[in-house]
Amino acid sequence: MLPLLRLELKKSSVRNNINLHILNAAGRLTPYIDKIENIFDKTVAKVLEKTSFLGTDVVISEFAEDTIPELGIGGRTYGPDLIFICLDAKFPDFINKTLNEELSRTIVHELSHAVRGQTIGYGETLLKALISEGLADHFDMEINEKGPHLWDIVLNEDQIKEMKSRAKKEYNDKKYNHNEWFFGSKEKKIPRWTGYSLGFNLIVEYLKKNPSKKASQLHNVKAEEFIK
Repeated sequence: MLPLLRLELKKSSVRNNINLHILNAAGRLTPYIDKIENIFDKTVAKVLEKTSFLGTDVVISEFAEDTIPELGIGGRTYGPDLIFICLDAKFPDFINKTLNEELSRTIVHELSHAVRGQTIGYGETLLKALISEGLADHFDMEINEKGPHLWDIVLNEDQIKEMKSRAKKEYNDKKYNHNEWFFGSKEKKIPRWTGYSLGFNLIVEYLKKNPSKKASQLHNVKAEEFIK
């Protein structure tokens, strides 16, 4: 039997019951803890100007295997009250790229999932997942005042048209394959990140039709409303 690992749970910030916990038993994040806490506090403050939360725990750990290779960071929302963000401390340009540029964006993206989860949920169908992911990146753009992420614009116009036509056939399917649509399938000729691009595009189209709306106002809007 392997020995049990002792994890250090650091509860460093509580803002409106949005709690930050840093897992750092191995000490790989020790040089960056102050920066992580500072980015977290500033990001949460900006988010709370736009929306509110019932309560969410945000756990940050150093676990390279669960990060996006191009960014050295990855996030996952397990429910409305639990978010995990993983970092790769060995990522080239970890401070400037991963922490300074991407950490705040990832926090906002995952908080978007949490607040939508506290209202109507992430969604069990392809359409609902597309909308949830599209909203999360538009919320990030609104809060951080930056452009789309690379997965938002990975498809060209022809690919969007083709993949959207294919996706419509599965919009209401509760048994859709999430990994294939969002992370790609060579067998089914679905490019990597297709779901993110389609979701982003659906929100773009909705905001064009509703120019007075912002992503921060749409967390409790049902997915079906975005395709009317």
